[in-house]
Amino acid sequence: MAGGAGYPQFEGPGAAQYGQEPLEPPPPVAGAGRSTPHYGRPGTGPGHPPSPAAPGNVSYPAAPAPGVSPGGGQQPPGYQDSGAQALDIGQSLSYGVERLRRNTGPWLGVMGVGVLIYLAAVAIVQIVNPTSPLSVLLLFLVVLVALWLLQAAMVRGALYETDGYPPAFGSFFRFVNAGNVLLTSLLAFSATLLAASLCLAPGLIVGFLCMFSMHFVIDRDYGPVEAIKASTQLVLANLWAALLLALTVMLVTFVGAILCGLGLFVAGPVSVIAVTYAYRMLTAGPVARL
Repeated sequence: MAGGAGYPQFEGPGAAQYGQEPLEPPPPVAGAGRSTPHYGRPGTGPGHPPSPAAPGNVSYPAAPAPGVSPGGGQQPPGYQDSGAQALDIGQSLSYGVERLRRNTGPWLGVMGVGVLIYLAAVAIVQIVNPTSPLSVLLLFLVVLVALWLLQAAMVRGALYETDGYPPAFGSFFRFVNAGNVLLTSLLAFSATLLAASLCLAPGLIVGFLCMFSMHFVIDRDYGPVEAIKASTQLVLANLWAALLLALTVMLVTFVGAILCGLGLFVAGPVSVIAVTYAYRMLTAGPVARL
């Protein structure tokens, strides 16, 4: 069933699901013989029993734990079986570039939200002129929360892209586990800051180990500690590939930043989609072919 933009809808029956979002039985797709698949292990958490398959549905196995090859079963037509295979960094970036090219408007809109957050922070500083340590800390925390939620929105959008559903602008912000998003971000930020206070290198290492934590929160509805642990295990199990990916993303972001900051409108989405593509490949998750 197509939405107003011509691709599968993002609300109600047939919408792609992540984490523990409420599920509705998907309607049959006329002429397709199957309904839009759901990903992110929907309905598997507490209080969410597995929903019965609707007539004509094709069942797909849940993605295995990090580093474990899938046990067989069908993949959706048009998807590549990642099988937790070795990661191609060039392919990750190419995937991000192509997905951005096909869905430029919504991604630029999300990056525009980041600009608005920055301008709002500058305006508050100019108007209020906070001088006390408490007011400065409060403003800093407000900006951090806004940026963490924006990061989560971009990860959600990138998950849609790897599922083969180009998200509309509003679809980026429909995550329902904002509490876990903020707690995970706070825990990862605090651990990174604490490690960096000892020396810069430990801080970089902690941040590197947490690079997939937001994906586990949004895609699988993991709790903060569980998500960071899963991210750490995934990075360590694919150390060199993850390190090369992180360095490449940092280089792409740096190049985008030095182009008067305007390059970030391209570098940001490409980097997020590339990292999400890597996450799906390394965890044997579904990846839509280009």
